[in-house]
Amino acid sequence: MTEKTLDEAIHEKLNLIAPTLKAIQSGGEQAYLGDLQTLLRKNLASLLALFERDPGLDAATADLYAAAAAIVQDATAATQPYARKRRLLQEAQARFEERIALARPRERRSSASWRQTELFRAA
Repeated sequence: MTEKTLDEAIHEKLNLIAPTLKAIQSGGEQAYLGDLQTLLRKNLASLLALFERDPGLDAATADLYAAAAAIVQDATAATQPYARKRRLLQEAQARFEERIALARPRERRSSASWRQTELFRAA
């Protein structure tokens, strides 16, 4: 995979994730939020497959997904102030974007299926 193609793939996947996170932050019906959570999980997993394994990136990804999942799961329960959950999601997104910028692209193509079960288990 050439550098330009890899950069394009990364930007494409980041562009898919950003509106999904924005929609989760804005709330909505529980069923719609569940669909967004599924879409986020799929897009994060496919994005991580482009990079070498990095514990910092893995942790940032898990935090981002957990913060989004907390908003989805607590949408009707309102167990914490919504503003706090939204701030936590924004902070997790900033950490994730910082780690993505530092991540090393994967040299060879391989399956990242282990990441889906490992990273998204908590949420």
